[in-house]
Amino acid sequence: MSVQHWKFQRISAVALIPIILFSLYYIVNLGTLPYDQLINDLGSLNGFIITTLFMGFILFHSSMGMEVIIEDYVHSENLQKNIVSISKLFHIVSFFLTITILASI
Repeated sequence: MSVQHWKFQRISAVALIPIILFSLYYIVNLGTLPYDQLINDLGSLNGFIITTLFMGFILFHSSMGMEVIIEDYVHSENLQKNIVSISKLFHIVSFFLTITILASI
């Protein structure tokens, strides 16, 4: 793990604080809407941006954390690289699936 990786992980953790708070506020307010308005709100530009930012930062931070865990507990160099690659692929696919689903609303 490099110093840059450590810094990105800490910066993403700090950035997640306001993003999570704002997203929770947004989600709580969605709970009061009828279904039709909920779908319209999630399909709006604001809903798309809020959800994309939230999922993007969560998945980025998760990917970096998984990489550290894998590096700590998997001792075979080749297996470590393969598992990290699979984890990153999973996180990237999850992000693009989120965007695709939101764009289809």
